Amino acid sequence: MTGAVEKDAASMKPGDGGFRADPEFVAGAVGAVRKLKPDYGHMLGLYEKIFIEQERAKSAPGPAEFAIPREELNVLRREMFPLVRASRFIVDAEAAGKLFTSVCAVLLEGGEGIAETAEAMLEAAKSGALDIKKTLLDFVRAPGQVFDSLHSEMALNREVAQFILFNSVKPFLAGFSRALSSYLDAEGEWEKGYCPVCGSMPELSVLSENGKRSMLCGYCSHKWFSKRVFCPFCENDDHGTLKYFEIEGEEEYRVDVCEKCGSYIKTVDTRKLSRPVYLPLESAATPYIDVKFQEMGYRPGSAASDN
Repeated sequence: MTGAVEKDAASMKPGDGGFRADPEFVAGAVGAVRKLKPDYGHMLGLYEKIFIEQERAKSAPGPAEFAIPREELNVLRREMFPLVRASRFIVDAEAAGKLFTSVCAVLLEGGEGIAETAEAMLEAAKSGALDIKKTLLDFVRAPGQVFDSLHSEMALNREVAQFILFNSVKPFLAGFSRALSSYLDAEGEWEKGYCPVCGSMPELSVLSENGKRSMLCGYCSHKWFSKRVFCPFCENDDHGTLKYFEIEGEEEYRVDVCEKCGSYIKTVDTRKLSRPVYLPLESAATPYIDVKFQEMGYRPGSAASDN
């Protein structure tokens, strides 16, 4: 198991990001990580195929599809509320349905349990037993109800079903978020821990060359500048209860922990990387970090806002 070296959070330095990536870039990024982590080769291969399908599907809805009235926007800015609830996001159900088919097809190559759930959902969608377009729209509006229904009707693995549905709508959530982000100050530092677009919690912290720390939303993929010494999950900024652990043998990774709320967030330091950086991959390629820190008694802060 990879070791961790504790550091004082006050010495921390921060991050940034993008929206659409070429499939060739994604393949190169995954290939570079796969060479470093051959034991995760099969898993990374599956992610590579899903990431590429998602990048090909990305599209942002036109501004006319959703507008925030000036008066409402002023209130949101003054009170530091997110622009819109995650349940109000607009997704292209037709395109998401096609991506669902692609994601399931990829996961048929997964291990036991994963392949079974993917096959069951794919067959149900093909037969009409599962109205996948409606299911995907309902998933955005009320995911809990969708999972309860799927589990009672099809006895599916909840975790795998969630992965499939979320990854089927993810590029469309990102596209809608990108359109909404025009209402935000792109260069400003957001003082809250939740996403300024949808209100969800970050899944990844990023440090980069420009001396800024940024957070990546675990739901809509929006990226925003954050305070350098700060827990996004309880908004603690006390240096005495914030620290980080370096990951032995992988200097590009570290884990920021908060002793006040007991949460952690994985951080990628892009200043220490010469390989291509694709942020969704950085989070997915480090499951062993999650295992280690949960064994240490910390919890993933992003779990507090699972949509």
